Amino acid sequence: MKKTRRTSRVGEMVRDALVEVLRHDLKNVDMGFASITGVDVSPDLHFARVYVSGLNEEQTRDAVEQLQHARGAARRFLGQRIRLRYTPELDFRYDDTAMRASRIESILQDVAEPEPEPEPEDEDES
Repeated sequence: MKKTRRTSRVGEMVRDALVEVLRHDLKNVDMGFASITGVDVSPDLHFARVYVSGLNEEQTRDAVEQLQHARGAARRFLGQRIRLRYTPELDFRYDDTAMRASRIESILQDVAEPEPEPEPEDEDES
């Protein structure tokens, strides 16, 4: 989705409102240690893609699935909290950016480690 100043501002507003919706209104969704990392809004403000990330990948994926099932209720509560002409349709996605970053970092650390030098062999002089 194309980023403009307006879509960025609306995305931040939707993200902040969704945090409040998840904290106060949606009690049937178990977020665990998952959090909303970002929201991308379409240029016409009719669609919003919500990225969710967390410490435990399996638990976070379960939370995203629960959010997908509860997106109608989340949209209704979101519409009560934000002032837009049209409340965007929500699409919750798992954000694997942190996992990919940690994997790349571990690969770089493996590459950066110097290989141990072979120990010189003692020659027996007989």
